[in-house]
This record gives sequence, structure tokens and C-alpha cells, in this order.
Amino acid sequence: MMKPVNIHSVLKRPCISCCCLVLVTCAGGYQAPVIDQGERQVVQAPIIVDSLTPLRTSSRPVSAQPSVPSNSVSVVGNAQMHRVRRGDTLYSIAFEYDLDFRSLAIANSMNPPYRIFVDQGINLDVSRITNLAISSSSKGAAALGTPVNNNSVARAQASNINGGVLRQPIADTVVREPQWQWPHSGRVLRGFQANANKGIDISGSLGDPVLAAGNGEVVYSGNGVQGNGDLIIIRHNDRYLSAYSHNSVMLVIEGSRVKVGEKIGEVGSNSAGVTMLHFEIRVNGKPADPGRFLPHR
Repeated sequence: MMKPVNIHSVLKRPCISCCCLVLVTCAGGYQAPVIDQGERQVVQAPIIVDSLTPLRTSSRPVSAQPSVPSNSVSVVGNAQMHRVRRGDTLYSIAFEYDLDFRSLAIANSMNPPYRIFVDQGINLDVSRITNLAISSSSKGAAALGTPVNNNSVARAQASNINGGVLRQPIADTVVREPQWQWPHSGRVLRGFQANANKGIDISGSLGDPVLAAGNGEVVYSGNGVQGNGDLIIIRHNDRYLSAYSHNSVMLVIEGSRVKVGEKIGEVGSNSAGVTMLHFEIRVNGKPADPGRFLPHR
């Protein structure tokens, strides 16, 4: 005669088996992934750059760089402060506010190569920096210095800030005038206007070469300065910088040495969709008419 089946004991067995399976799985070597809730990190394979390797294009933004805040200026006391964004350099900040990079360095007690840090506050008040102070601090640095190799780029931790003052060697060095060349062969679409257009707009076709207007060192290559798209800034000496906006491709990185006439990028389009190169020359940080310096044609 068959014994009655205890239905409760039968139902318990699958549950016990499932529990054992779960316990065995958890006790194994597999570990669940841990998700960092902090800043998202983007890991990219190393890029080997040669003179013709495009770094990035304006049609495809770089994922590692967050969008630029609409306003990165704050007021602390009576002084205006710029909050450093990822990718900023001292040169790009000075360019954005029409300041001499040397004045900005002195106002913030910075030594070359002007290392800055994400979220650092940069004092924009250079009104008390005299021409004499700039001249004294920059002597001996008129010729181009050692390539930056990312030291000036805002990618380090703020705890490493060097609060020292400028201690550059003083020497009697004459700043030489660059030998200028047109950065592109197109016609001028719009000329220099001090309060409306800080440079000249040069016509071109998408992908046309953008050439270095003089010998120098690339001190900025990025898209963090609003209204300029993919921007390249070249330091020719302590007085002169040149800037090339709205590139479709940038072929140089910060710290690169370039020769006059060397291809540094390719023509792109501005925010209105006009294919053109916007070119500027800065003298002691201030926009100057490129027509005063470029060869007559």
C-alpha cells in the first residue's frame, strides 16, 4: 500500500536546490562589477601622432571632453575668476578674455610651464600688472621654451598647485618680429573690426590646408573656447600669438613646434555653416589687424 505523499516536503525541495545553487554561484571566483558613481572616465587607446594624423574633427566631438559651460566666469569679492575647464591652458584662457598670458601668469603667481588644474579659479584681474612687471618677468623667455608636453593642460589634481612666484632668469633678450605668411590663399570675406571681428575671415573649401603663419610653438589645440570651433593657437614669441578657428581637422598638438608655411589643420565651417578660416593675430594679448603684418597681395 502506497504511503501518503507529504506535499509540503516535496515543494520545499526545489526551493532548497535553488538556494544551494545561488550560494554556490556567489561563493565562486566571479565578482560583480563595481560602478564608479563619480566622474565618468573615458579610456582610449594610445594615439601615435605624425605630422599628418588628424586628431579630431569638429563634426564629431570628443567624448572625453564635457560640453563647455555657458558661463565659466564668477565674481569673488571684486575680482573676476575663471573656473578652469578640462582642456584649458593658460594661453586659451588669456585668449578668451583678450589678456596677455604673461599678465595672467603674474596675477596668479604662476611659473612656466603654467600648470593649471580642473576647477581651479584663475584671477582675471590684471589691472595692477604693469608693463614693467611683464617686461621683467618675461626676459629670458622671449625665445620659445621647452615643449609643454601636457604640463600646461588642465588635467591634473588641484592639490599639486605650485603657489610660487615667477623666478625666470633675467637676460637682455630682444623679441624678434615673426616672418609672417598668409595661413590660407582664399580671399578675405570680412576684415578686422576692433569691436566686431577680432581677426579676418578667409574663404576656402572644406579640407583646404591651414598653414602656420609663422614659426612657433602650439600652445592650444582644442574646442573649449566658445565661438571658435576647433581652435589652434601658436605662440611665436612673448609678444605675438596667432589663432586659427573653425578647423575641420587639427594636425598638431600642444607642445608641437611648427615652421612658417607648415600645414597645421584643414578648413572647416563656422556655426552658421559658412566654410571659412577665421584668423587672428594677438599682440601682448590684444587683437590686432592681421593686415598690418601679413604680406601684401
